[in-house]
Amino acid sequence: MRISEIKKSSKVAAVDFVPAWGDLNGNIQRLVAAAEKVAAQGVDYAVFPETAVSGYLFSDTAELAPYLDTIPGKTTAAILPVLAQTGMYMSVGIAERDSETGLAYNSAVLMGPEGIIGKYRKIGLNSQDQKVFAPGNTGVKTFDTPIGRIALLICYDDTYWQYVRLAALEGAQIIGWHSVSDRMMPDATAAEMLGDHSTVAHVQHMSALNGVWVVCATRSGIETNPITKGQLYYNGGSSVWSPSGHKVAQSPVLSPLELEPGLNGIYSAMIDLDEADKQRNTLLAKRRPDLYSPTLAFHRSPTDINATSTIVQTTFIAAQWEKSVSKLDSIQVGENELLVLPELSALPYTDDPNIILSHAETRGGVFEQILCKAAYEGKGYIVGSYPEIDTDKLYHTVVLAGPAGDILARYRVTHLNERDSGWAMAGHAVSVTATPIGRIALAAAHELEVPELAGLYSALRADILAAPAGIPSDLKVEIDSHLYSVENPPTGRADFIPYAIATLNQLWVICGGRNERDSTSAAIYGPEPVVLTPTLTAQRGAEDVRLQTQVPAPFTWINQERLISGQQAIWFTPLTR
Repeated sequence: MRISEIKKSSKVAAVDFVPAWGDLNGNIQRLVAAAEKVAAQGVDYAVFPETAVSGYLFSDTAELAPYLDTIPGKTTAAILPVLAQTGMYMSVGIAERDSETGLAYNSAVLMGPEGIIGKYRKIGLNSQDQKVFAPGNTGVKTFDTPIGRIALLICYDDTYWQYVRLAALEGAQIIGWHSVSDRMMPDATAAEMLGDHSTVAHVQHMSALNGVWVVCATRSGIETNPITKGQLYYNGGSSVWSPSGHKVAQSPVLSPLELEPGLNGIYSAMIDLDEADKQRNTLLAKRRPDLYSPTLAFHRSPTDINATSTIVQTTFIAAQWEKSVSKLDSIQVGENELLVLPELSALPYTDDPNIILSHAETRGGVFEQILCKAAYEGKGYIVGSYPEIDTDKLYHTVVLAGPAGDILARYRVTHLNERDSGWAMAGHAVSVTATPIGRIALAAAHELEVPELAGLYSALRADILAAPAGIPSDLKVEIDSHLYSVENPPTGRADFIPYAIATLNQLWVICGGRNERDSTSAAIYGPEPVVLTPTLTAQRGAEDVRLQTQVPAPFTWINQERLISGQQAIWFTPLTR
C-alpha cells in the first residue's frame, strides 16, 4: 500500500457491546445492527469486545463448542456487507474453531470494505481462558490499512508489556484491544474478591510505553452461565488512549446491572497517525537490544532457582526532598529498612551539566562513604545515585549500601534521558543483588519508560526495584478511580511510569524523589495496585513516605512466579534485536 493512500486522521470508536450467552446467531445479528449504527456516526475504525458472538463465561470445551465460529465464517459473512457499504473498518472478538484442527481459540478478526484483513489469537491466557481455549499461535502482527497500521490484542494480553511492544516494533500506529473485563459479584467471598483484577484498569501502559493509539473495547452488564449458575459482572470502562499515554475518551464505570443484549455505547475520538509515528519512534530509539539478549527470550519455569523463597518483613522509605536542596548529610535508616534517595543525591535538582560534573567522584569517594556510614549505623540499606568518574569516562551511577557499611552493588545507568546524555556515558550491565530483605535491582526512575529494563529485572526475579527519581512526571495515573478496590486510588497523583512497571513486573518499585508544587516523585508502588497493594506518594511537607510490608510482595490473582511462567517467551525474540 502506498503511503499516499493512508488517511492521516481518522475517527475511532471503542464499542460497548453486550452479547447474550450462547446465542451465536442472535449475537451475529446484533453485531450487524451495531456496526450499522456505529458506521452512521462517521467512525472509520470500530473495536468490539472479546468473545462478542458467544459470551465468555463457559466452564469447559463442551459447553462452548456449539457457539464457536470459524474465520472466515458466519460472523464475517454477515458483517462484511455492512463494511463494504459504509467503508468502515472493524475488529471483533470471536470464540474461533480452527477448521483444520478443531481447536478453540480466543480470537479477534480485523475486517474492512475489502474483506478480512487478518486475525489474532490470544496469547496471554488467564485461568478462565485456559478452561476452553488453546494458546494463540498467530504471534503479534501489524496489518496495513488505509487508516493506519493496526495490531490486535485481547484482554489479559495487557498483563504483559511484551505483546504491545512487539506490535510497536512492527510499526503499529493503532492497537485494537478487545476485552470482557470482569469483576466478582458483590456477594463473592473475600477469597474470591482477590480475583477482582479488572484488566481494563491496566490499559494505560500500552499507549504510554509504546507511543501508539489504543482503542479499548470492553462490555458492561452481568453475565450468567445458565448451566452452572456462575456469574460475573463487567464494569465498562471502554476507552481510547493517545500515544502520549493520556486518556481521550471513556465509557462510564458501572456497578452490576442487568442489560439487554446488543449495542450499549459508542465512545469515539479523532486520532492522528503522525502523532503515533513520532512518539513511537522516539520511545523505541531509547531501547538497548544488546542488553536484552538472550534473557528476555528465555523460558523461565515456575521452579526458577533465582526466585526468593523466604518471606521477610521490611520497611520501605522513599525520601522526599525539595528541588533546591540535598539532605544527604542527615540521612538515617533503621535495621532491615530500605531507604531510597532522590537521584544525584548529593546535589540540588539541576539540569546544568557543569554543576553535575563539579560533583563527579570516583568509586569509594565521599558520596559512597556517606551512604556506607549511614547504612552501617542504622543496620539498613540505602540507595542513591551520583556522577561517577572513571579515568576519562563519566557515568550516572546508582549504588546500594548495606548494613555492614560497604557498597553491595553499583549500577551505571543504561538508558540515558536527555539530561543524562549531556554528560554521561551509558552503562552496559544490569544489577540484581540478593540480600536478607529480598533481591534488589537498581535503576534510575527515568529509564523505566523503557519496559525492557524492568522486564530483565523481572526475569532475573528481582523483588524490589530501587529507582532514584528526579522531578515529578507530567504523566500521572489516569485510570478511572472507580476501577480500584484499594483505598486512596492513585488516579491523578502518582507518576504513571513507575506505577506501571511495578504491576507489569510484579515487584515493588521504590522511588526517592523531589516535590514540585502539589506533585511529587517520591513514592512506593506495589505490584497489585487495583485490589491489594496501595500506591503511596509522599504528602506535601513530609520528609518521606514509608510502608512496612513483606517481600516477596503479597499477591492476589497473580504474582511474579505466575507472571513469569505464563509468558510465552517463544514469541519474544524480536525484543532482543
